[in-house]
Amino acid sequence: MTSTRDDIQGTPTPTFPLRRALVIAIAVGLMLALAYTILQRQTPEEEAASNAPMPDNHTLVLSEAAQRNAGITIDTVQTREHRARLEAPGVVALDETRTARIGALVEGRVVSAPVQVGERVRDGATLAEIHSHVLHDAWADYRRAQADQMRRSAEFAQAEKVAQRAERLYRDKAVSLQELSRTQVERTAAEQMLNAAKVEVRRTEEALEHLGLSPSKHSPRGESGEQIPVTSPLAGVVLEKHATNGTAVTPGMPLFVVSDLSTLWVLAEIDETQLAHVSVGLPVTLQVTAYPQETFAGTVVFIADTLDPKTRRITVRCRVPNPHGRLKPHMYATVAFGTGDVRSTLAVPAQAVQELEGKPVVFIAEESGKFSVRAIELGIEADGWREILSGVQAGERIVTTGSFLLKSEVAKPAAEEE
Repeated sequence: MTSTRDDIQGTPTPTFPLRRALVIAIAVGLMLALAYTILQRQTPEEEAASNAPMPDNHTLVLSEAAQRNAGITIDTVQTREHRARLEAPGVVALDETRTARIGALVEGRVVSAPVQVGERVRDGATLAEIHSHVLHDAWADYRRAQADQMRRSAEFAQAEKVAQRAERLYRDKAVSLQELSRTQVERTAAEQMLNAAKVEVRRTEEALEHLGLSPSKHSPRGESGEQIPVTSPLAGVVLEKHATNGTAVTPGMPLFVVSDLSTLWVLAEIDETQLAHVSVGLPVTLQVTAYPQETFAGTVVFIADTLDPKTRRITVRCRVPNPHGRLKPHMYATVAFGTGDVRSTLAVPAQAVQELEGKPVVFIAEESGKFSVRAIELGIEADGWREILSGVQAGERIVTTGSFLLKSEVAKPAAEEE
């Protein structure tokens, strides 16, 4: 019986494939075991990270260890007695309604500047005198206009006489109606020319008055009327002087700053969240470091229409009487708004308040390490405490130190989505 080749050799044994599969399985098992061991060996930092709060609809859960690592402290909402007023930093400034910045009206040269910085001047006082060709041209125009008015006045007087004579003769039938009409037209023309001459005289007078001179008081002869005076439009103190004898000036060049310091402004900067507590007419008190034991009273007169986009603060202008001149421009001040009446309100430490999605919030500490976000309405801030108008109740437990960390964890998912 004949045997085939396959019968002789038999079916091949799968020795090599089985060994390879076994080696792969062992390798995979070792790798999984190694990975598990590495994951189990966490550092304290990694352990704290594993216990970090996970945001769940603005609710976080932290273990006691994670709370300690984050430095979280918890306090209660308290009822506090405080004065109903808001404090803000400010700076003393000039009252611009009582300040004059005086410049040169024409091109010329300063020939006299007798006043000095710090000197008190009256309303209309001469601060300097300027020599300019513009003044001589103005006087020449005025004299020329005066001469023309006199000539036109004489012409009108003559035309009036001629017209009146023609009317008498016409009544006597000595002249024709045509002749009478001609004299009346000439009288009307002469009157119009006289009126035009009067207007020109008034124009030249106003040009002189613009330069600080009056034709009725000054004359271009001698000392009076030959120079252009620089006068003060109000009584006050000379704060700045930019001209001396011989200074060449051009139109618009600043020469003096004069201000009435009996009333000053105080410009305070308040946070936008406090805007509802400030209004025009509200009384204020301020203190400066120069007089730490004294207060000065004032009134809010203006609230800015826009806020500073960088600081998120709004400028509030206050008017403060300064009859004795004790307050000085550019002094730093602390401004207190309100009457200062004592009242009882809910309050939390200022560091407990955070801003989330553009609204003020606090974190309520609940049982089992759970923290939830609570929106609140803020009042004023004083002595490191923030008044709470609504959103919490007295005795509720809130996070003080570490509230910023909780805010960061709550805001993290939204930031990751962006």
